[in-house]
Amino acid sequence: MAYTVADYIIDRLKLQGVDTLFGVPSVYCARVYAAASRASQFRTIVTSSDLEAGYAADGYARIRGLSAVAVSYGPGTLSLVNAVAGAYVERSPIVVINGGPSTESIKTQTNTGVVFSHSIGKPHTDLEVFSAVTAYHERVENPAQACSMFDEAVRVAMVRKRPVYIEIPQGMLASACPPPTSKFDPPTPPGNAIQVADQILQAVARAKSPFLIVGVEVQRYGLAGDVLAIIEKLKMRWATTLLERTTINESHSLFQGIFNGDKAPDTLKTKIWNADLLISLGAVFGSGHSSIIVPKIERNQVVRIWDGTAHVKGASAVSCGLASLIAELNKHAIADVGRPKEEMNEPPPIGEEAAWDGDRDDVYTAEEPEVSGDLAVPAVSMIAYNELFEEIERSVTSDPKLMLIADTFLGIYPTARIKMVGTNIFMAGAIWASIGHSVGAGVGVSAAEGKKGKRAFVVCGDGGFQMVAQSLSTMARYRLNTITLVVDNTLYGYEQFLLDKSFYTGGPKNPLPYAVLNDWDYGSVARGLGIAAVYSATSGPELAAAISAAKAQDGPAFIHASVGARSLPPGL
Repeated sequence: MAYTVADYIIDRLKLQGVDTLFGVPSVYCARVYAAASRASQFRTIVTSSDLEAGYAADGYARIRGLSAVAVSYGPGTLSLVNAVAGAYVERSPIVVINGGPSTESIKTQTNTGVVFSHSIGKPHTDLEVFSAVTAYHERVENPAQACSMFDEAVRVAMVRKRPVYIEIPQGMLASACPPPTSKFDPPTPPGNAIQVADQILQAVARAKSPFLIVGVEVQRYGLAGDVLAIIEKLKMRWATTLLERTTINESHSLFQGIFNGDKAPDTLKTKIWNADLLISLGAVFGSGHSSIIVPKIERNQVVRIWDGTAHVKGASAVSCGLASLIAELNKHAIADVGRPKEEMNEPPPIGEEAAWDGDRDDVYTAEEPEVSGDLAVPAVSMIAYNELFEEIERSVTSDPKLMLIADTFLGIYPTARIKMVGTNIFMAGAIWASIGHSVGAGVGVSAAEGKKGKRAFVVCGDGGFQMVAQSLSTMARYRLNTITLVVDNTLYGYEQFLLDKSFYTGGPKNPLPYAVLNDWDYGSVARGLGIAAVYSATSGPELAAAISAAKAQDGPAFIHASVGARSLPPGL
């Protein structure tokens, strides 16, 4: 059998450390799947939906540094876009491999109006859509260039730590070619690293109260040890945002906490607000951070390094590779100059209630909220959020063999406050905030870690879980060692809180009608999808027993935890 472009794709991925292809097969990408099935020490994980495939590839990439996904042109890829968009903003290098239509098919459609398979009538829909959410997006038109273009896509993903898209007409996937000869390790361009490092160190020496935020790019580029050395040399106080929790061990004496925007502890917000120099190494800030970060940027008090550029206290952006910058800072840092010389305690300008201006996405005030008779708050005893996370801290985040993967739901707030022991034991879609991400990511993390690595422990709200419940089928089919805990309060609780929090404080008897969820029999759903180890809990002791039993199982396990509909996490 001739060696083909499809074989080259799989062998290149193997050389770069990828051993799994996620996706849902179709005629367009069938040759890629066939090549994967022929390859040794390589596997495919066929997911139960295209969106799940994207989430799984995202989770895998955050562990391994690169991943690959292939689904059907059109319906498959456009279902994948949400996951790839999240990977883009959160710096997760996924290679989207798309087997596209032939040039002749596109020409026929243009000339006759008869659409090719999975087309909407435009010639390059997928390519145009993915151009907005990838760092590289190209279609191969010449079979002789297919392998070099695929290599370039992989290089960009590794250098930029962003998803990439490459479309290869399905016929070209069968073109003959030589195999790849060696692994490549593309260097990050240094840019102006020497100049920027000198500016930063001079600014630190002059600052009365410098502060460091360790960002997600530190984890993505594998720079945690080098950044820790700089922290210890300068003696600089530091924090992270939620996105990169546990990149550096949080038991460090200079660690100040998790800066999750408005919901961060008051002491941490005060320290960041009063810093006359704030250095952000590869952090991604969202709307919740804006009330503090935006004014500090406008006051020229922030040095921000991200996406290959440096923004130094209001100066024009210059190119600067993070790895090269860290090396320069490590080389020239002067001992102890990062200690605070003067402390201020001016409170940050964050009130109890922010006015909704029709634009901010996490603030809204309902004038007269509608209520519904669809959901009377149950009178039975259920777990409170504080009990739930006390047990998670006791049984999960104290165990360095487990990785907590937190979804976007009311429980995302306490995940910023609970104690975690170890490094690289937390994951969340903390900026993109797409509900259900955690369950699909759990598939990818389990595939990346294997039996000998960390075990994925997913905590997801019932609303997010209902979007990706079929991921349990993938876990069961491939015997992935994932524990999935669904927090069931029969609500889109996060939306209820944002839209009308009075429900949680003695307001209307029932929630907003559009926040009410269908009340599933979650245990039956899990068993029906192939999970044998299924547990339920309606009290703290039952939850402790359920987590203990799930941890003792070899293979996928599922826990259904009933939380009171009016319960709120501490701090809200």
